[in-house]
Amino acid sequence: MHARLLRDGARDLLRDPTGIAGIVAVVLDPADEASGKAAASLLASALDEARMAAENDAPEGGALLDAVARAVTGWEADRPLEPAQRLRLAQTHARAGLAAPPFARLTADIMAKSEAPSGDMPDLGALLDPILEEMDDAPLQVHAAFSELLAGLPPELAGVLISMTVGRPGKVEARLGLYWLLDPNPDLRLAAATALLSRAEAGTLAPELGALLPTLRKWLPDDAARAALDGAIRRQMRRGGPPAAAPASTLHRAAASLPDGAGAQSLVAALQTGSRRGVAMMMLKQGHGVKDTFVIPCTSATEQKQTFVRILDEIETFDISPDMLAGALARGLGEGLASGRMPAPGIVDLAEILGPDALSPAVGDAEAILEAIGAAGVLADLSGTRRTALLKASADWADRFEQADSWFEDTGALRAAIARARTDKGRETAVWKHLSTRRAWWARQFAVCAATLKSAAGVDPALWLSFAAVAQALLEGRSLKRIPIMTGIMAMTLEADAARDDAVAPIDGADPADEIAALLAQAGITDAYLHGYLTALAITPQEPSPQDWLGGLLGGIEFPGAGALDRLMGFVVFQANALDEDAGDPETTIRALATFDADGLRHWATGFDALLTVTRRYWPARSLAADDKRVLQDIARAAKGAEGETLRRVLPSWVAQRHALRK
Repeated sequence: MHARLLRDGARDLLRDPTGIAGIVAVVLDPADEASGKAAASLLASALDEARMAAENDAPEGGALLDAVARAVTGWEADRPLEPAQRLRLAQTHARAGLAAPPFARLTADIMAKSEAPSGDMPDLGALLDPILEEMDDAPLQVHAAFSELLAGLPPELAGVLISMTVGRPGKVEARLGLYWLLDPNPDLRLAAATALLSRAEAGTLAPELGALLPTLRKWLPDDAARAALDGAIRRQMRRGGPPAAAPASTLHRAAASLPDGAGAQSLVAALQTGSRRGVAMMMLKQGHGVKDTFVIPCTSATEQKQTFVRILDEIETFDISPDMLAGALARGLGEGLASGRMPAPGIVDLAEILGPDALSPAVGDAEAILEAIGAAGVLADLSGTRRTALLKASADWADRFEQADSWFEDTGALRAAIARARTDKGRETAVWKHLSTRRAWWARQFAVCAATLKSAAGVDPALWLSFAAVAQALLEGRSLKRIPIMTGIMAMTLEADAARDDAVAPIDGADPADEIAALLAQAGITDAYLHGYLTALAITPQEPSPQDWLGGLLGGIEFPGAGALDRLMGFVVFQANALDEDAGDPETTIRALATFDADGLRHWATGFDALLTVTRRYWPARSLAADDKRVLQDIARAAKGAEGETLRRVLPSWVAQRHALRK
């Protein structure tokens, strides 16, 4: 019940983030311990929803993250954040799987200004021992709890604490080192690998844990951490002697869902190692690899069976073979390695159970999946009529599979494109244009479905072949309109867009601020995008006409009436005037940019570049120096995803200079 209430509250905040400021205030200054914990739990859940939305390019994610940053900035305007408050915010972000944003980090300057003594290292025992006492039999939970404590610390200090932790003599501490080898932060990976090397040199690394190192090495990028791990592996090999015989492991049952509309696939396995039983939960996500992995311990075979069945009752799944389970995980590992994303640390425990050779990263694109399941050969042997029939069978998928209800597209850019269209035909064209850029994504989605259903017990073989045929047709460039499921995805995308518009349509008596936020979100305009757009307006060498700059911003929004248009125009003009006043003050720009994380800065740059595009004639080349042109090029690159931290440092003074020249 508590978890459901948290989830529902978090989703409400994602839809309408206006209440997040009050929650942030309680996290920063709780009336008592209970209210502080409750607010932190709700904030972490809301941030988790925002993370997932942002991963899927839904603008609500960025809007909620921006709202949190605004709330913290508003708090800081009245009083500086204490280090403990920054760490509290960092921990809530870490719990949601997010890196600590700038306002939640302790920098050297902040620590130097703190009244607390900074010369002494924290008492590691005081930090770690209570966690170990509470969770000694759950190392993965120890890792999660301790990682939350480290969130927000300078990487150098966090790395030292990890080295000290892994260097302690306990077996749990060594396993924590294996988990930290998979940390997204390369500095923390290096700290863990170096500490494991020290243990290997000292002979304090248990053989059964040392035996896992070659497997983990396959999951790491070629960096300093892997080089240090190579040293640990060599030390273990020179020490000689086989590891102690591990208890036999058994995979009693495995099941998999089809991937949902975000590309997330759930895997479940009932496992036993010796007398210990558990149910493993895994999530793979296209573009992200192995997103989550953990094992739920069970005290008996009965509890294990009940847990497994309860999970299967929550989502449509298909029983699969152990080989299919390992193959899916291997493809997830390969996809993560190729995209620079580390797998979830819990996969260390699965490697121990499934064996060192079961989880070697494998190529995970659509072609490789179809090749692995033998689809190409089977389809090649079929007549053209039979292959066409398999494609036509995709028209029935929505009625046959529960997950197909979520197979539609929803991104900020697509929302804006749909909103710009003035006819049903135009809206369909916008979706088809978007889908044409997503061929490879949907081909892999359906290849995963084919692999799952081919391995599934009691499933008609025609089903997996139908998915394989559609995946192959997408790869071969067949017209999307001649593939029934793609026509269905187009229609469902428009239905979802219309349903969302109905949900956010202004009603009589609605708060104007809520209405404005809904209209901006509908067009995929985040706070960061708007700030960048209006910053560019404030420093345009020649003042553009309102028709040019307002049209470029509001042209993608479908208004429910003239009143809504007037209110939004009034809001935007007010914001433009306020930002024009602030643009000459570098400190104000520094504070504003500090509220944006890397994605937020990309949105800011996208907004800036959008204004530049629609007002190009107001930026004559003779008015721009070489340095100005360089900065504009850097902004354009940041809008396309290039690293932006150097730009973040340059912008405040540059914006002030350009603003002064315009004046």
